[in-house]
Amino acid sequence: MRKIKRFKISTRQKEITRKIMRMGLDLPAAGLNGEIELTRFVLDLAKQLDPGTVYEFTEDALWDFDEQIVSAEGMFSVCAVTLGQKATDYIAAFEPAKLLAAQTVLFEFLRTAVLFVAELVKEQAEKEECETQEPQFVYVPKLGLAPEPKLFKDAPRLNVQTAEKILPKMLASIQSEKIELSMQEGVLCPPASAVFIIPWQKKKRKGKK
Repeated sequence: MRKIKRFKISTRQKEITRKIMRMGLDLPAAGLNGEIELTRFVLDLAKQLDPGTVYEFTEDALWDFDEQIVSAEGMFSVCAVTLGQKATDYIAAFEPAKLLAAQTVLFEFLRTAVLFVAELVKEQAEKEECETQEPQFVYVPKLGLAPEPKLFKDAPRLNVQTAEKILPKMLASIQSEKIELSMQEGVLCPPASAVFIIPWQKKKRKGKK
């Protein structure tokens, strides 16, 4: 199991600022007058992050339930990543337009964090002469009405029923408590978190010339 706390997340403030401006929100009413103030808003939210990740390589894992066994075949890494509770608490009292803007920013930060972890797993796989495939999500949060980034929306995802059953066992297997990530009354906390699997496969040998 590998754990990283408080890794740096690229803010991508220009890209995120432009995305929010295209959403048609009443930004002046939210106290965000123009691109400069919105950029400061993104950077201020970045200061509230307390990111962490745990991930572990495994093979042919089985998760047992009372009525069934869910099997994930092959080689893969089980990964969890969170932005921490502080950012969610910080935005809780924002008025609706500002809250939606903030939730959108957090979604983009979470996307960047997932890609950071995926790159670490890729480097790990390459050392074993393997390559990784795209993430398969077990849990993606609902952050208000904020639109899901393309990474989450388009990636493979377990069906809801299987994901709900498998998630507690997956979190236990990677000791998610090490990054203060846990299930509380059926809800993942902190909310700005994601859990996913990254499949591995052996690199194909190139034919002799």
